[in-house]
Order: sequence, then structure tokens, then C-alpha cells
Amino acid sequence: TCLHVLCERCMAFMYRCSGGVLRQVFHCNRVVCLKLLRVSVPPYTLRGEMAQLECLYDLEKDRLYSVTWYKDHEEFYRYVPKANPQQHSYKLEGIKVDHHRSDSQKVLLKNVNLKASGMYRCEVSAEAPSFTSVHGEGRMEVVALPKEGPQITGEERIYQVGDVINLNCTSGKSFPAARLKWYINGRP
Repeated sequence: TCLHVLCERCMAFMYRCSGGVLRQVFHCNRVVCLKLLRVSVPPYTLRGEMAQLECLYDLEKDRLYSVTWYKDHEEFYRYVPKANPQQHSYKLEGIKVDHHRSDSQKVLLKNVNLKASGMYRCEVSAEAPSFTSVHGEGRMEVVALPKEGPQITGEERIYQVGDVINLNCTSGKSFPAARLKWYINGRP
């Protein structure tokens, strides 16, 4: 007698060999298989800071084959528990993985730059016999703040009633560009 169970999207198909005859039986009970619990990608990160990406899953009775991270559809990190070494990162502009602080459920990106902005996707795959795969994604935008506050130029030392004031307000370099708003005596 042989038995094969396939767990995919929590549906089960059972094949039984009995007396040389293969029969397919649809099994409606709750199936235990890999589940994605949460993918966490910080929506905004400051340039030069670290960003922690999390991919939380529950294997239940499955065994982990791999966890793979992609940025804009390009693979940059892979964790395979049976490989030696278990972690491998691929060169991708703007991405620097801290292997000492990364594992099967989190990836730490260090010293992020503007090229690290994009869509991040985590894909978790189980081993045989289920070969179940789940994925989730999130967008991260890397921002660069100006190094100093805005500068107002064009002011005169003395003004008379009725004078026209022509001023310029300039922000330091930033990404995205800073939005400037004028206030007179604390009022917009």
C-alpha cells in the first residue's frame, strides 16, 4: 500500500495504491501546510540608515527548503538551511546585506542609498512532498533629508509701508524634493 499527499493552497489530494490500482481521493479535512504570516518592509528609510525586512511564516508540518528575497524582481538574498553556507547574497546596486544579522525570517540591509528604493518580495518554499510556496511584498522608499534648514535670501535691512518684498526660500538637497511653505508672523 502506498500513500502520497500533496499540500497546495491548503487543499489535499490523496493517492492510494491498493492491489495495484491507483485511486485519487479528494480529502476535505484541514490540511497542515506552509503559511505566510506577515511580510514587513519599512515604507520609508533614511539614506545611510539600516532597513530590516521581515518574512514571518509558519511551516506547520512542512520542512523549509528556501527563503528568497527579491528587489524589483531581481534576487538579492537566499537562505537555504541545508546549504553550506546557509546564506547567499547576490550583487545588486543599492543593496548591502548584513549576513551576521540576517537569517531565515529577516534580512538587514545596511547603509541604504537611494537605489535601494523599490518593491521587495519574500518567497518561502517548502521541501518535498508538498513543494508549497508562499510570497508577500512591500514597497520601501529611501529618503534623503536636507543637511540644513531652508535659507531665505533677498531681504533688505529696512522696509517702508507699501514696499514690495521679493524673497527667495531655498532648501538644501533632498529626495524627494522638500515642500516649502511661507509663513508671515506665524500664519500661512
